[in-house]
Amino acid sequence: MRPRLLLLRRPAKRPAQALRTFIQSSVVLYSPRSRPQLPFLSVSSGARNPQRVRFMTTERKERLKYEIKLGIKYTSYIWIALGVLFIGSVAVSQEMLEREYPTPHEWSFLTRQRFRGGHCERDQTDPRRMTSWNRVMIWMKSTIERLENPEIDGDGLKDAPHDRPPGTKDISSKPESWRRGYYEAMMLLAKAAEHMDGWVVDKSRKMIFPPGMMVGPSNPRPKPLPLGVKGPRPKEEDCELAYETADDIYLRLIAMEGLTSRQRMDARLAYASWLEFKGATGPAGIIYQDALESALSQRPSLPAEPVDKKTWTLNDAAGPPSDNLITSLTAFAAFKARSGDISSALPIFVSILKARRNLPKPDTSLTESLSGISPDGSINIKLIKQIANIFKPPPYPAPPPDGANPPVRDAKEMCEEAALSLHIGEIMYASQPATREEGLGWTREAVDIAEEQLHKLGKLRKDRPARTTCRECMASGLDNWATMVAGLAKEEAAKKEAAKVQPKKSGWFGLWGEGEEEDLTRWVAEQKVIEERRRRSQDLIEELKPPANGLASLFTA
Repeated sequence: MRPRLLLLRRPAKRPAQALRTFIQSSVVLYSPRSRPQLPFLSVSSGARNPQRVRFMTTERKERLKYEIKLGIKYTSYIWIALGVLFIGSVAVSQEMLEREYPTPHEWSFLTRQRFRGGHCERDQTDPRRMTSWNRVMIWMKSTIERLENPEIDGDGLKDAPHDRPPGTKDISSKPESWRRGYYEAMMLLAKAAEHMDGWVVDKSRKMIFPPGMMVGPSNPRPKPLPLGVKGPRPKEEDCELAYETADDIYLRLIAMEGLTSRQRMDARLAYASWLEFKGATGPAGIIYQDALESALSQRPSLPAEPVDKKTWTLNDAAGPPSDNLITSLTAFAAFKARSGDISSALPIFVSILKARRNLPKPDTSLTESLSGISPDGSINIKLIKQIANIFKPPPYPAPPPDGANPPVRDAKEMCEEAALSLHIGEIMYASQPATREEGLGWTREAVDIAEEQLHKLGKLRKDRPARTTCRECMASGLDNWATMVAGLAKEEAAKKEAAKVQPKKSGWFGLWGEGEEEDLTRWVAEQKVIEERRRRSQDLIEELKPPANGLASLFTA
């Protein structure tokens, strides 16, 4: 029997009923076969098979390169502009300091910059801080080292003979401006050494400490460290003197070859003042007398001896004294007064004051020629010259007089006369009670003269020494005046207490009963006058700078 083939039949699949729309054909929308999906033609939905997307296209690369180049270019422009502004501001500040503190043109730029830095720190007027004499010492020490270095600014500088103190130089072969600048640097270095006397450096930590803070046998009770200094106190075995002493610097200055007579005399007077401050009155008196003898030897051909060697008073028969003689004799008389020899100092001061009042007056035509003001000059020419001077380097000042001739009676000499009146008034007030009121009169006169000259002086640089002298004289005069009146007011209070105990005495019909009361209240009223005078003259003494106006006020605190 033939077997039968059984055919498996699958159930027939009903064809899907396609939706018919009125927009497109159903064949296009619902094709039985889907279109092939190519990677670069479709965007991945992030499901199972993510597709890679190209973000860095050729256009984006070119755009990014352009933006990077543009950023580098503008950043470079900004930094270059900032650098130019910084260099310009430094140049302008150095130019202003050069006009304020002239330096010799023979020096290199760094030497001149450090010289100006030391003087600027010394004369800083910021009320929020004090002068850092440590910085002044560093500036001037670096200046001196560069000036004495033959490879920088010391070409041709010689050493002094071996009988002079070690380190003494012979500057006689250098130009006058170089010698004067070197002398000024040495004098400021000595002044800074006075303020830094006794300071030590801790070699283990390379830190500088004021005197009295070192722990050791020589200082069993050290002072506390300054605020903000961390670490222990310096030990004596780890410390040494930070800088050269002022005595060594002054001795080198006095023994230096190439100085003028005025410079050598000023160095001797400064050294004598330092010795007197340290308590060595014997050596100080010898140095004062050496300076006086040096001033006397400058004018040998005089009709008579300028000074009486017994009383040290000036001789009128010798004519007007020289500037050096007046300066050294005034310092010598002040030293005698501070030493207690009032009877010898007072006649010297009186003779100097008499000689100063007989000095010749300054020539007005010479003053106008030196100031550069011509009576027939037009304003336009002056303005053009002032604008032209801005773009020219300032000339180094002419050498000052050597002091061998008599000075003229200008504003500075008038203030020196006022200072002499202060000395005389102080001596007369302290010598005996009978001359107290007379000494007070001398002090009042000195204050009046100093204030009058301060009102007359201008703000020019050439008037700065006179303004400094007058300000110091007026400030000291007001202090002395207030101290004298306070002492007399104290005596007045004691007299009032004694008057309360004793019965009052009056004249006929009580006519003289109020005379003593008015006399007693005189000093109290004068104290109020002094306070008012001090208030009015505060601007003259301090010389405050006016506040900045306009755009400059935005950059000031």
